[in-house]
Amino acid sequence: MKPKERGKIMGQKIILTVAIPTYNRCHLLCQSLESALGQLEDGVEILVSDNASTDETPKVMKKYCKEHKIRYYRNSKNLGMDKNFFNCFQKANGEYIQFLSDDDILLPGAIKKILYLIKTESPAYININSFTYSTQTFNPDIRKAPRIKLRETNDLITYDKTLLMNYIGVYVTYISATVLKMSKFKQIKHPEKYFGTHFLHAHIVFHILSGKNTKMILTKAPYLAAKNNNSGGFNLFEVWVKQYKRLLLQTAVKAGFPKSQMKKIFLTDMKGFIKDSILKYSVEDNQYDMDDKWILFLNTYKYPTIWFHVWPYAILPRFILEPIYIQKRKKK
Repeated sequence: MKPKERGKIMGQKIILTVAIPTYNRCHLLCQSLESALGQLEDGVEILVSDNASTDETPKVMKKYCKEHKIRYYRNSKNLGMDKNFFNCFQKANGEYIQFLSDDDILLPGAIKKILYLIKTESPAYININSFTYSTQTFNPDIRKAPRIKLRETNDLITYDKTLLMNYIGVYVTYISATVLKMSKFKQIKHPEKYFGTHFLHAHIVFHILSGKNTKMILTKAPYLAAKNNNSGGFNLFEVWVKQYKRLLLQTAVKAGFPKSQMKKIFLTDMKGFIKDSILKYSVEDNQYDMDDKWILFLNTYKYPTIWFHVWPYAILPRFILEPIYIQKRKKK
């Protein structure tokens, strides 16, 4: 596409690109695609970036592209998650980009809501609230409370990034919650330095929020259904200890977020869902690489609270951890 044509399709101005990076999850991709296709409006395009899937994804996408206006790209080889996300940025025609994971669902009214916020507020960043689902096929009749509980009566519209982070915390890493202004992304120098972190998009968010007078929005109501228990394929300690710590205590701090706030978020998450994940995936068969536990020790040895609350779950043998895990599941 020629440069002067970018941002337009058939003469139509593109306001929002819904970008779906995918790899070998054809069974879930179809649900995700359908959720977006069912609410398309003028000024919205759907882009699918296929990271060299070896399942039925190319065949299914060929059918979808015949029936719908979808821009489908397939990498000749697997580039890794972050580079595939970066492809979405590079190929997006919209003034804004919203990422949609291939296992998540856009709830009815989501695109209309995003467009409304773009047109009325022109924010640099929107974080879309969500709830989770665990079934293989999403049930559209199910509605849950949002994962992020806002005290405000309506959506949070703010220039206070510290306030925003107090609310969203780890959900800054949630890819499907991310809506960004493309003009802000294009100002970032060398985003490729974050390839391999698994958090490219979150590093970009922090870079964008480093600017002065940056308007940010967190929706009060959920507009996404996030698939639970559908991750893996990487080293848990490398990503959720080393790289998550780098994201918060380096990139976010350089972006002007208080170090004390970022440290608090990191330690809270270490003693929360990260500890629970270490326990769970030390007991259950899974797709995570649970080797290289030294990464945990190297990145948390300065925090005595982690020695007592987290390290035991990485050190103790499976036969000791199993009854602990079973007991925790019963309490839930």
